[in-house]
Amino acid sequence: MYRNYLPEFVNKCRFLRVPLSHAGQSQILQACRFALWNQQSEALQSIFMACGMSESEIIERKDFYLKFASMIGHLVILVPALTNYFMIDYIAEDMIDGGDPELAAAGSRLQNIIAAAKNKEEKIRGKVLMPSLPALSAAQIDFYKHNQAAFITDFFEPNWEYDSDRSYGLAVVAELLALDPEDRDHTGKILMDALGRFADRDEFFHYFTTTTARILYENNYKDWAALSIDVFSPLCGARQSELNRPISPAARLDDLPQIPAELELSAIANTWKTQGPDEAIKLAMERVKLTPGDAFSCGMLGHLYLEKFNIPMALACLSRSYWLEPNSAMVVFFLGQAFHAGYFEKQVDLCLAKLHDLPEYQKEPDQFQLGVELFIKCDTPEAHATLDGRPVGRCPLQMSGIKPGHHRIVWQLPDGKQHPYTVTLEDATVAKFRYHPDSGDISHEISRSGAVTIFDNGNAKLLDEVVSAYLVDDLALLPQPAVEDCICNPNSEDILAPRSLIEAVEPKSL
Repeated sequence: MYRNYLPEFVNKCRFLRVPLSHAGQSQILQACRFALWNQQSEALQSIFMACGMSESEIIERKDFYLKFASMIGHLVILVPALTNYFMIDYIAEDMIDGGDPELAAAGSRLQNIIAAAKNKEEKIRGKVLMPSLPALSAAQIDFYKHNQAAFITDFFEPNWEYDSDRSYGLAVVAELLALDPEDRDHTGKILMDALGRFADRDEFFHYFTTTTARILYENNYKDWAALSIDVFSPLCGARQSELNRPISPAARLDDLPQIPAELELSAIANTWKTQGPDEAIKLAMERVKLTPGDAFSCGMLGHLYLEKFNIPMALACLSRSYWLEPNSAMVVFFLGQAFHAGYFEKQVDLCLAKLHDLPEYQKEPDQFQLGVELFIKCDTPEAHATLDGRPVGRCPLQMSGIKPGHHRIVWQLPDGKQHPYTVTLEDATVAKFRYHPDSGDISHEISRSGAVTIFDNGNAKLLDEVVSAYLVDDLALLPQPAVEDCICNPNSEDILAPRSLIEAVEPKSL
């Protein structure tokens, strides 16, 4: 009735409130979803008002209010503006005050979600916690294999602490599964697009299933990981055969499909070492396609792009990597390197601030130095230089990744004269030193910002214009690139531009 006669259904709700029949209760839940996704805000508010009942009436309709609180939690996560609607916070409060433990727990979870939505700029991190695996009968497992949304609400939501990213993903899937058949194409696509770009539902649920299993496995819940694959695998359709049960604690480095030997991260790294970045990029792109939820494969591809000085593609990969593993020091470190290479001072500082709070950094800070970009110049043509006793070539020289600290530069002039100079370099800076033989002086410049011009199909563009979406004031605001955004044509010279095609524009005085 609500699909074709929503105003009449709303009037019925005003009069009857929440019925005791399960069929009538189910209609109210689906009507809320229908009204929201079809932008019927007045009808939605009226249904919420009809659901406001006394504590005793809520207890009498316990099953409905448990489902209602779960649904509203999902929708608030997906549409934070719902917190402006009247009544839902009062319903949560009455669920808590009624004295029923299950209703109280559900009401508390809903209150936490509402509070997080109202403070949407704060990124919340929560732990993945699970109880011991219960002894589920074959019939119970079969039920969940046909009602995966119930598996989420029965096991994940009551145990996982609220987390800005994981809770969002669970909300998307739970509401996708709850849609009426008539809404699965249009609204279903909107929901799937909230997590990335997927060719079809099979690919979406394969991604969700493998990612969920990986999360459980890396938190030492291997039995739950295996069960989740069993429960969610029917949703994967043609991709169901690609799922594997986790068999090793090293599952953190993949999304649990079979990984060909040549696509193991260690093999890609070896290809990079022996055959160069171009060949390694081809393999890394295939790995990302195979394990789109693996932050470390995305990070390796981004690092390879950075080696080619393809900063736009590097930022795409590393931004995706950050969204997958925001508390990995290595991920944040590589992201900082990409911003440093583009002379984006503010974003470098954001990465450094994030790094300093991570345990991996605090344990070994020297392992996470962004390095110094060093320029060595001389007024005399054909002058050469050494750095710390090692010949580095003919001036002008540009070197990246120099470790901060004390260094010794020696200019070697064509007439055999030498001029030594000791410098102290600070991490995450650009340092320029120019020797003037006529006066014997050395001018220097230490900076952290600048401009870069890149050439795309023969057209010159400023880098900060090309990557403006990534120049955020808070890392939580970084874009969430799809896999397609991280893949480029490996044969394109414009995309994989060598450093010689990129002009770094710094202050001209040196």
